[in-house]
Amino acid sequence: MSAAEALAGKRVVIVNWRDRDHSLAGGAEIYAWQYARALHEAGADVRFVTARDAGQSARETRDGIAVRRGGGALTFYLFALGWLLRHRRRIDAVIDPAGGLPSFSPLVLRRGTPALLIVHHVHQAQFGAHFPAPVAAFGRWLERVAMGRVYRHHVTAAVSCSTREEMRRQLGWTGDIRILENGAAVPAPEALDAAAKDPDRIVVLGRLVTHKRVDLVVEAIDRVRTRSTLAGRDLRVDVIGKGPEHDALVALVAERGLADRVVFHGFVADEVKDALLARASVHVCASDAEGWGQAVIDAAAWGVPTVARDVPGLRDSIRSGETGWLVPDGAAPDVVRRLADALEDALVAAADPATRQLRAEACSAWAHKFDWSQMRRNACDLTASLLGSADAQPDRHPRDARVAV
Repeated sequence: MSAAEALAGKRVVIVNWRDRDHSLAGGAEIYAWQYARALHEAGADVRFVTARDAGQSARETRDGIAVRRGGGALTFYLFALGWLLRHRRRIDAVIDPAGGLPSFSPLVLRRGTPALLIVHHVHQAQFGAHFPAPVAAFGRWLERVAMGRVYRHHVTAAVSCSTREEMRRQLGWTGDIRILENGAAVPAPEALDAAAKDPDRIVVLGRLVTHKRVDLVVEAIDRVRTRSTLAGRDLRVDVIGKGPEHDALVALVAERGLADRVVFHGFVADEVKDALLARASVHVCASDAEGWGQAVIDAAAWGVPTVARDVPGLRDSIRSGETGWLVPDGAAPDVVRRLADALEDALVAAADPATRQLRAEACSAWAHKFDWSQMRRNACDLTASLLGSADAQPDRHPRDARVAV
């Protein structure tokens, strides 16, 4: 039986902390929506359960997918569990990405209903950066202990080998972990024009949140702009993305005397983002860790190599020396110095049209290995296998109840 045959008419719920229109949406939200679209286009009846941001409606239908919103940053989990409990007799499978924490859907699902846990990256270190100590400790316990217990009888997937390794190392995860890689919207090769790129244009792509460490990028740019190898260069920086660190970063840029060189574009439409990437020659990412470098692949798709820390996720999405440069991790001052040195090398190389062309071609070829069509096929195949396993089990709960969702 094909995946489309297995999925036809099946009622699948994707529970994701945010949707694409949320003010804090990032790569994980694009991933979840692509997953939802893949299942819908394969014939499944899909519901997308998510938090409700300011200005968002509680119910809507997009791309043929019914979206149900409720709850905020923390109360969303209560909303999601309540929704799943009310509608569990009409659910054939749940896709449960962990945006920090998953919804713990198996607690309220019928016995035998499969739930796929998807882990983007391990958040043990990040809880302390975002929450007071008692809340952070509770969050770490939920991820390290409770998550493993609740999902121990369900299939788990990670978006990269680094995430799988961190789950083993930090969470002590012993069960099978599949790999379900991210994707990217990759332009046709003919859309790439390396000759038109500005060798002095740097781009920073991603949400402006604490763990992305855009502050380290600003510090590195401040260091590199006065170096003799770049004398006479008119370095410019495009920051694409929004988030709670925006004001602090604007203040840091002003403090470093970079206000005339750095533009904060905020969240932009895809065509604007593509145009900014198309003219850039170097992308810089200083995240503490990623599950997968979504921004790295988005940049590579437009022929832009990335300078980044050698940390989980980024080391998966960058082929160091070919599609970017990975610098050793360490204390913040050391990281800033290493990022500056690598950025200097990247900018010097970008000044040579032939080198820029070769680098852009390597980046584009790498990015084409991770287009969304591949991820969608794999997502459908994995979900179909979950449903096949569930169909093989005896159904202990009647399905005669019909509840409007």
